[in-house]
Amino acid sequence: MLALAAALLACRTPGALPLGRALEPDLRFAPLVPDAADHAAADLATAALARDAAAAAGALGRLRAIDRALGAFGDGRTGLGPAAEDLVNATLDDPRRYREATHALLREGAIDPALEARLEQSEQDDPLVLAAARVRDARQLDLGRAFNALAEPLGQSILSVSLAPYRLGRSALEYALAYYDRDPLPLQRRQALAHWKEFLARHPDAAEAEPLREEVDDAQVLLIFTLRNRALVAGEQALARGEIDLALLLAERALRLVPEDRRAVRLRGEAAEALRDLRARRRASLLAAPPEGLAPLPAAPLREILVALLDPAGDVAEAARALEGPGAAAGLGDEALFLAALAAGEDHDETGSLAELEELAEQSDARSNMARHARALLGDPGANPWGAFRRALWRHRLDRARWILFGPFAGGPRERGLPAPLEWLIDLPAAAQAFVATPFRLVQLPFARDLPAARGAAVHARRYLARWPGGERAAELREWLQGFEEGRENWIGALDVARARPEVGAEERARLESAAATQSLEVARREENRALRLAHYQRIALDYPETPAGRLAAERARDELERASAHYVRLSRGFLLENPELWGPRGLGLRPELLDGNPGNGELHPDGVALLGGRSVELHLLPPGGDEEAPAERVREALPEGRLARLVSQLEETSFRNSLLDADDPVLPDAQRDVFFERARLGLAEEADPRPLAEAVFTYRGLRERYGMVRARDSILPFELVLQGSLTDLSLGAFPRMKPPRTTPDAFLFR
Repeated sequence: MLALAAALLACRTPGALPLGRALEPDLRFAPLVPDAADHAAADLATAALARDAAAAAGALGRLRAIDRALGAFGDGRTGLGPAAEDLVNATLDDPRRYREATHALLREGAIDPALEARLEQSEQDDPLVLAAARVRDARQLDLGRAFNALAEPLGQSILSVSLAPYRLGRSALEYALAYYDRDPLPLQRRQALAHWKEFLARHPDAAEAEPLREEVDDAQVLLIFTLRNRALVAGEQALARGEIDLALLLAERALRLVPEDRRAVRLRGEAAEALRDLRARRRASLLAAPPEGLAPLPAAPLREILVALLDPAGDVAEAARALEGPGAAAGLGDEALFLAALAAGEDHDETGSLAELEELAEQSDARSNMARHARALLGDPGANPWGAFRRALWRHRLDRARWILFGPFAGGPRERGLPAPLEWLIDLPAAAQAFVATPFRLVQLPFARDLPAARGAAVHARRYLARWPGGERAAELREWLQGFEEGRENWIGALDVARARPEVGAEERARLESAAATQSLEVARREENRALRLAHYQRIALDYPETPAGRLAAERARDELERASAHYVRLSRGFLLENPELWGPRGLGLRPELLDGNPGNGELHPDGVALLGGRSVELHLLPPGGDEEAPAERVREALPEGRLARLVSQLEETSFRNSLLDADDPVLPDAQRDVFFERARLGLAEEADPRPLAEAVFTYRGLRERYGMVRARDSILPFELVLQGSLTDLSLGAFPRMKPPRTTPDAFLFR
């Protein structure tokens, strides 16, 4: 057996680079002599552009006669018939007549697949057809929600049959609440209403117009109530957030839609009352009077205090002593203490500033005018980052404990628009089941992601270190911050913190530098802009010269400079194999042996071919070992004169054709690529634009490369089988679920 294996390996053809040029010389195609069909097609195009219906009909008749004659003699037809007939149909003024003619053309069959796909799209572009489809989607969505509300709780009760009645009842209740809270005119029916209006505007005298107007009137009423409900919900939420002006505006909008609506009138009254109260409090804040029995402050000390507060170099502490010194007004000790705290904060005296503010904050508002100001400063993350850090860290720990104990119910019951006790009553059995699964969440705890409160604590820690880098808590915060950044694998941030910690040893710092360099290299590799990518590589090589990633970045920067090009539009090998006309003699002109699958005579690497600007192309070839995973051997050649313009035109035509034939292969937009192609067609590709933002970087990949050997297809059935299980709440289920209809691209306009 070993001898046989050795013999097979010995007989394997070794990989090799191709000999000579990889591109074939430019072929000179003889000009085609126009025949009768060509003349008829040219006459048809001229007549269509001139809107000469009689001449177009005559040219179309000649083309049909030529096809019949060729078919009678057994020769191949011209294939121009369907395209010519569609051109004649396109001259019709009425869109409905064009769609009817398109429908008749599609029924004839024997049409090019790309033309057939485009005609099918045109046929469906009928407002009534689109409206009927949206109404059908709305009905399917309603039916699916009702079916899923019944099937899902039953399927989830495989391991806990005793909970089936509860789950079924809860699901029915949630469905009823969702049905009650849904818009009077749902999204799909709003789309249908827009299509109906479009049809009436285009065809007011059509036979379908009169019964359609009644449906439009009924739907328009429901649309008004939908907009009213949305305005009221948004207004009530704005009022709860304290955005009084917005709440008042939304209430007025709801009243314009439905005059004298009780809910809108109540919202407007509450918002107006809140606005009056706000304005009254603002006026009162401007009418502050000194406390009774307080002697007036002399003008000289007052001026010194104001100047010290306004002057960046002023001595606030010295000026504050005037409030306590001889001859000063009595009862202003708290003001003096507050000014001293401000002065200590400006002098970076963290301990003195916070201690004096905490002393003031403990007093009551009735005894001290400055107590609320002190509490405001202590609660301000900018003025007291240490306090904000402690609060955020405590909130993070509390949220983590809630998640461990209650899992998905850590933030409370599911929001249904009901009173909180009733919502807890509905979710109580599920919350109890989640509580039983606490040991499973403890196992998941080391792998759980940080909660938002932890990221907030990191922000406050950095703010503290920026304000007091030598503060008494700086060492503690740096240690915590480094551990936090390492926990989320942000090695660049961890290294930045570790460099400010003198207790970090050389070995640990080297480890962090290596990890940070690797992270930076990965970020640079994903950068598509060549100028930015090159700057990243150079910065990594300068910042981390002793690390393997730093040396690799220097090599990549050197390679980038050596291989710099105006553009880099790549055609992968899979894309070329799926579209052979692109690499054939009428396209790129590759030698056939480069794509025959035999590495012995040279083979194209999976990276394919890249257009570099001008007439230069870069071919990626398999290395002599034949390993497709190894870096490719790069060879640059120049396309013959005129081949680039032909290639980019064929490339765009192929892309549009593929997009019509397969919805999974859409035409992706790219402005720089389109400019490059347009300049190539005009013969201006040699005049390269040196600006980095003008660089076209794009990749055409084959469908097999994107989706694998077998691509997932949407089933024509409206059902899907769901297997659902969770260790969080110890649930396991299998049930059919009706799929919602696919959302149309213009749905965002109607939300």
